[in-house]
Amino acid sequence: MKIDKELAELIGVIIGDGHIYRHNNSYRIGFTGSPITDKDYFKVVKKLIWNVGSKKVRIIKRARGLRITFGSKKVFEELVFGFGLPFGEGKCERVKIPEIIVKDWRLAKHTIRGIADTDGSIFTANKHGSPNYPSIEITTSSYSLALQIRQILRQKDFRVAKIWSYKSKLSKRTTYKVPLNGKKNLAKWLKEISFSNPHKLKKALSAV
Repeated sequence: MKIDKELAELIGVIIGDGHIYRHNNSYRIGFTGSPITDKDYFKVVKKLIWNVGSKKVRIIKRARGLRITFGSKKVFEELVFGFGLPFGEGKCERVKIPEIIVKDWRLAKHTIRGIADTDGSIFTANKHGSPNYPSIEITTSSYSLALQIRQILRQKDFRVAKIWSYKSKLSKRTTYKVPLNGKKNLAKWLKEISFSNPHKLKKALSAV
């Protein structure tokens, strides 16, 4: 697979809410999302999968969420052996951005967008004298990934606060958050990275 901005973004989506697994001779790549906030975004993911892997996929709606799954040994091997993405159990704690992407901002910003579209959040709070002080937070169980994201963004002059962590009551994992606070950060994010997730883009634009 030739690495381009669409593949870089799809890798970001996989890092966020994707999973790669193998069982005997079955090679699967899948994505899960919210039926409320990701309904329109999964159409974007569907298009990315077609553009990158020429795979037609269906968006399946279930009681607990949305799901896309497709099988491809070729795509599996490219993601796992070509780009070093982990598969199977324990992916959340081990996942990192591939080095070929880390070194190239033109690719890295698309991967970070994919991660933020899935594992990012945007909200406003009453802070620093402003009733609508905006923050973007990227959440992950991989400390290595959190460090990568913070370093990449700081190199591009984003003001990234310190990574903070907490123990998830649900999964029992340590969870890490990479925070970008303030209107200047948000405006820079929208100009240089933005969101492909319509729900998050709408929230970001309303907070500028």
